[in-house]
Amino acid sequence: MVILVTNDDGYQAEGIITLETVLGEAGHEVWMCAPTDERSAQSHAMTFKGKIRFVRHDAKHYHCSGTPADCILYGLSGKALPVIPDVVISGINHGYNASSDILYSGTVGAASEAAIRGYPAIAISARRDHDTGRYPFREAATFLAENLAQLVPLCNHNVILNINVPPRPNGQWRVGMVGQLEYFDLVESSSTKKSTSYDVSSSKIGLAYGDDANGVAIGDEVTLSLRHEVPPELRQSNHEVDYHLLSEGYISVTPLVVLPVVDLETVKALSQLQEGV
Repeated sequence: MVILVTNDDGYQAEGIITLETVLGEAGHEVWMCAPTDERSAQSHAMTFKGKIRFVRHDAKHYHCSGTPADCILYGLSGKALPVIPDVVISGINHGYNASSDILYSGTVGAASEAAIRGYPAIAISARRDHDTGRYPFREAATFLAENLAQLVPLCNHNVILNINVPPRPNGQWRVGMVGQLEYFDLVESSSTKKSTSYDVSSSKIGLAYGDDANGVAIGDEVTLSLRHEVPPELRQSNHEVDYHLLSEGYISVTPLVVLPVVDLETVKALSQLQEGV
């Protein structure tokens, strides 16, 4: 197969280099186009204003100044890349892109853009072992290479496959469903006068009007940043959800619909309102 690999961790990331190596060893023709710098949590962000720069740094290797989705939009539709791939593979991401995290994932965003443009697409991610610091990139890439011929036909313009690999795979894979995660990130806020930390899981930040809102006076500068200390947890335990499968050592494979899903119950309610019922 002719394969285009991309990611959101940047073209020099270990995950994408391992993926390219293993796919090449399996006999595939592999091209790479990935962001110049890390562009994690970009989701499906695209650059509509300004210019995108592509740099060819090797025979089949490019890096792009834009987002992961830009690599596909400008690389393939814009013909910055002289290749028509049989499949686009986004990853291997450094960290899971499972359940609610899918919404933020630049890895999944690039795969979704490829599907919209008519290319079969797969996103693949892996989490490091907290004890050893090692990512199972070789195991993830090998699983994909060994199953690629069976997985690609399942992808189309409206469906991508989202694969997640645990730190210590048990050698088996399961179909993973999507669950909702509870996040415990800390939002750190600082102004020119004082610094404050807020725990998002317990804080309720409201609006205040006047000269002093939440301790910030008019003219003060406020900066905000996220700090990840506690991993997310599933709000409801479900043995079929990707996060649960991953916790048991299974590789999770999830078919994702690219287009947003319409809620049929709400459609029914809105239709009744529309008719004045």
